[in-house]
Amino acid sequence: MTRGEVETIVRDMLGIVLNRPIDRAESPSRETEEGWDSVRHIELLFMLEEEFGFTFSEDEMSDLDSFGEIVEKVVARTADTHQ
Repeated sequence: MTRGEVETIVRDMLGIVLNRPIDRAESPSRETEEGWDSVRHIELLFMLEEEFGFTFSEDEMSDLDSFGEIVEKVVARTADTHQ
């Protein structure tokens, strides 16, 4: 899976969780998004785990607080599973 494909999936799922479209130029974070609370954060990560077929550790979950960080982690994890 390409980085662009991962970005699209993460953007789409984040849009579902935040209940608004996420523009390609945006890089939302928990700090900048008022609606990105702890419940929605867990919901997003569970959706991503189901989509990509792996589980985030508790430490990873707490560190993944922006669109960019989530994309980086998913790209790294999907690359690990395809080697």
